[in-house]
Amino acid sequence: MPDLSLAGERLIASVENAKAPFTVDYTCITANTPGSPVSAETAWVTTPTITFKAGRAYRLTIKGLITASATGSEGRIRVRRDTVAGATLFDSFRITTPNATNYGFEFSNVFLNGGASNISATLVGTVSRDSGAANFHVAATPAANPAYLLTEDFGPASDFPGATAL
Repeated sequence: MPDLSLAGERLIASVENAKAPFTVDYTCITANTPGSPVSAETAWVTTPTITFKAGRAYRLTIKGLITASATGSEGRIRVRRDTVAGATLFDSFRITTPNATNYGFEFSNVFLNGGASNISATLVGTVSRDSGAANFHVAATPAANPAYLLTEDFGPASDFPGATAL
């Protein structure tokens, strides 16, 4: 069930402004990351610590430009919890780069805190090579095409059965 105002409820700013979806965190990169293109899974963006409220679902949107140094390779974008080796909250699977060029990406996923307690965690966006000889990084052009990780409160966890658990 979506976030609704109950019959007879007095609407004040704190109630009205808490309707989903709303931004919890927006972390944007301003320089190509990692600084040197890599093959191993490496962080390209890390959020500050976010408190994920119990019983809430969150939408994660990842946008950017992956750059490959060689043709015929496959890269991958992931979002993990807390570290590069943490639990996977999103996996793009393989991104094929037919040319040594750029590949614009924008992905989203819903995950939830279905537990009874709030969870504090950081989110780590990673980039890696799955096959081929290319090295990869995420390009940042903040004025025209910023790369970012956007986290939004998306509503009650019960609305998203089967979503990825935090």
